[in-house]
Amino acid sequence: MHESTSGSRILTVEAVLLALAFAISHTQSPLYYSNQNQYLLHAAASAHYGHLAGDWLANTADPTPLFSLLTSGAFATQPWLIQPVYFALLASYFLAVRWLVVTLPWFPNSWLARLGFAALFTAAHAGILRWLSIQAVGVDYPWYLQSGLAAQYLLGPGFQPSAFGVLLVWALALFAHGKPRLACAVAAAACWFHSTYLFPSGLLVAGFVCTLAPTRARAAVQAGGGALVVVAPVFLFTFSQFDPLNAGAENALSTLANVRIPHHCVPARWLDRVAGCQLAWVVFGLVLARRVPFGRALTTAAAGGVLFTGVQLATRSDALALTFPWRISVLLVPIATAIICSAVASRFSNNRQAERVAFALLVTLVAGGVAVTALGLGYRTVDESGVYNFVRGTAKPEDVYLIPTSFPKVGSGRGAVSNTFAPPPRAKEGTNQIPVDLQRFRLATGACVYVDFKSVPYAASEVQEWHSRMTFAADFYSNQSRNFLSDHTALRMRGITHVVASRSQPFEAHYLEEVYADDAYIVYRVE
Repeated sequence: MHESTSGSRILTVEAVLLALAFAISHTQSPLYYSNQNQYLLHAAASAHYGHLAGDWLANTADPTPLFSLLTSGAFATQPWLIQPVYFALLASYFLAVRWLVVTLPWFPNSWLARLGFAALFTAAHAGILRWLSIQAVGVDYPWYLQSGLAAQYLLGPGFQPSAFGVLLVWALALFAHGKPRLACAVAAAACWFHSTYLFPSGLLVAGFVCTLAPTRARAAVQAGGGALVVVAPVFLFTFSQFDPLNAGAENALSTLANVRIPHHCVPARWLDRVAGCQLAWVVFGLVLARRVPFGRALTTAAAGGVLFTGVQLATRSDALALTFPWRISVLLVPIATAIICSAVASRFSNNRQAERVAFALLVTLVAGGVAVTALGLGYRTVDESGVYNFVRGTAKPEDVYLIPTSFPKVGSGRGAVSNTFAPPPRAKEGTNQIPVDLQRFRLATGACVYVDFKSVPYAASEVQEWHSRMTFAADFYSNQSRNFLSDHTALRMRGITHVVASRSQPFEAHYLEEVYADDAYIVYRVE
């Protein structure tokens, strides 16, 4: 009994240490990076961070209220507390995957197999290998071993609502360990943090239920019913706040799907050779796991995703596109990677040399993660600290800043690339990537912004207002023959007190007083 307890403790310590190695190797972004500028805004405003309580977008319907509630505590104390939370999520993800693969019949319960799997699976996520891939060939190929289709993912660069998709991995592991009721409840709980998981969570629960039904019909009904109970409040909230069936929804849905996030919603933007390779990778993983219950459940979920993706391709429905029937791939791809890594690790020769190689690889990946973080090799953005520091120090609660923004000229190229480890500036005209200039403006300064392209509301009427604001901003910055009187009136009517301009495209107008300038930007006060 004592030996069993001691062995269990050793395994626990081992698992935690390997999880920490994974989280360090993965790396994470600094605060206010990419999608964080959208999803942290409501939390910052509710915590009275800066003057954001008066920002227009911060007063629109919050699509992720539970996430905002949890995150507002960090903004009320120290925003950097967000980062250790994400570190814990990264470690949790590894622990869930490790717990899952031990149920595979070919995976031996040996130190070498566990170490080998940890090294291989960590390598598929390691920041240093992603950076090296960019340096070598200009493309972040390792990213496609962990991300789903359509530029969607579970983990991503930093803390945001989608990271709670880790709960889907835990649900799969729970199912693999014979806990179907809890598995379905946990899968449904992911939707509480981000309603974008409604479809993939539903497909996964359907996979669980269909796998159980032939032999354990009662448990299948209980598990499915429990999931419905957990997810019901999310359905009610989503339809009450963002009703896709109301009169103005059609235009709003089209704006979101075809203007704001076509890289997520339009299959023509992402269904290419790379996506084909990812799908082949998933099929290979599912074939390997075909004889285990969780493999059959995943196959059912994947089939559902394929079916509804086909329906969307046939109907070209914006509403269906915005449910992301292909988002189940954010679970399928990394789990396929885990299955394949476990199959490779199980074949390692049980000798000291193999152990040394696996250990050396893992240590190298950890050192690489430290180097990426310490040397700033990833998550790089244009240096806009000068203008941010000025605005942070001078902004007042009633100030509203108009920043340079426009609708991007979306090209026909691929819209699902990862630029996390590419040098700035990342977005180029004519691509499917969105502009990155000044996207950190709100959170970095605490000042109110009139509109920007990166951050968008989701309720129909608010999407229409966002599009109207974007149109005004794009017209204002592109207007070559200015009507000074009408422009001044338009700015005053919209409550805009300051205008930010690129240094290369300054304004000359009697109603604009220059109050700040650096090598990149000029800030004007509207008189």
